[in-house]
Amino acid sequence: MKKFFAILMIASLCSLGIYFFATASSKPPVPDISASGQKIPVAQGSYCWKTFITSKCVDWAYAPPAKVGDVHEPVEVAPHSKIAIHFEKEPVSLSVKRRMNEGKEINVKMIGKKITAPSESGMYVYHLMASWKQGDGSYVFRIKVK
Repeated sequence: MKKFFAILMIASLCSLGIYFFATASSKPPVPDISASGQKIPVAQGSYCWKTFITSKCVDWAYAPPAKVGDVHEPVEVAPHSKIAIHFEKEPVSLSVKRRMNEGKEINVKMIGKKITAPSESGMYVYHLMASWKQGDGSYVFRIKVK
């Protein structure tokens, strides 16, 4: 009987270890962002992330958010469109800033995991900053209001 419990304990610990190793990501989750059913591509910026095995920081400080966002073409949206921001693992905190062209960043209010596109036509860059217990990450996406 002792052998059975010892084998069961070892198997359980191995299974638990495999589970943690398989599910531990080395970077924060990237959000799914969409407007009117249209997916908006997101560029991941700087982040720091800890797992039970490793800790990693990647710094994109040399590139402003507008340049990080240049990775993807902007998505055209209508004025006042609702933009949904969804993370597979919800962050503890999330802030959103918006910049038009090369102008100043302004804070954007989120209501129910959504933000509203501006009414004025133009190119807009959004900068998300999210935090979890394991670390934090920043993300950039662009829209063109038309």
